[in-house]
Amino acid sequence: MKVPDSGNVALVKIYLRAQNLEQLDRLDEAVGLYEQAIEGRFDSTGPYDRLISIYADQGRHGEVVRIADEAVANVHTHDDKRAWYGRMRESAEKAQAKTPKATAKPARPSTITGAPGGSPETPA
Repeated sequence: MKVPDSGNVALVKIYLRAQNLEQLDRLDEAVGLYEQAIEGRFDSTGPYDRLISIYADQGRHGEVVRIADEAVANVHTHDDKRAWYGRMRESAEKAQAKTPKATAKPARPSTITGAPGGSPETPA
C-alpha cells in the first residue's frame, strides 16, 4: 500500500530533485525548485543555503537578503545557524550598497545625414 505524500515529504522530494539538477549544472531549473521548496515553508536549511550560495555567486544581493529573511522566519534551527543567516543578509546588503546603480546615458547625436545606409550624401 502506498502512503500518500505529506506536504513535507513532497517538499523533500522537490529539494532532492533541485540538488540533482544543480549537480547536472542545470542551475535555472534547480533554482526554480529551491524557490518552490521555500515557498512551501520548507523547515530545513538546505534550499535556503543553496539559494543564498547561488545568488551570492551571481551577485544577486537583493535575493540573498530575501532568502535570508525567509530562512529566519521559516526554519527552526539553532542560534548559530540563525546568526549565519543574519551575517549573510548583512554582507549582501553591504555588497548591494556598493554596487553601482545603472543610470541612463544621454542620447548621442545622430551621425546619419539622411542618405540610405547611413553614409553621408556625396554632392553630385
